[in-house]
Amino acid sequence: METGKTNFMIAFDRIMVNAMETNSGIFVGTNLQYGWSSHNKTNASISGISGDGNELKANVNVIYDNDAIDTSIDDRDILFDAKKMSKAS
Repeated sequence: METGKTNFMIAFDRIMVNAMETNSGIFVGTNLQYGWSSHNKTNASISGISGDGNELKANVNVIYDNDAIDTSIDDRDILFDAKKMSKAS
């Protein structure tokens, strides 16, 4: 049984982006992305107010976050290999 290479073509009239987050990207054309990571932390005393006619009066919001490091990150996923980089371009 012979298997052949199948070519695909996808065409977009436009790309619309509604929101970008810390772990997102838009890439067009021939490209490579190495070592993607997304690290973040959020402290929210009031995470959100929704509805109609809501009022917040005389609020006191306190966030006590006394740790020096929330998450230690050892980000060794980036490997720079000259042979792989030359093949990619």
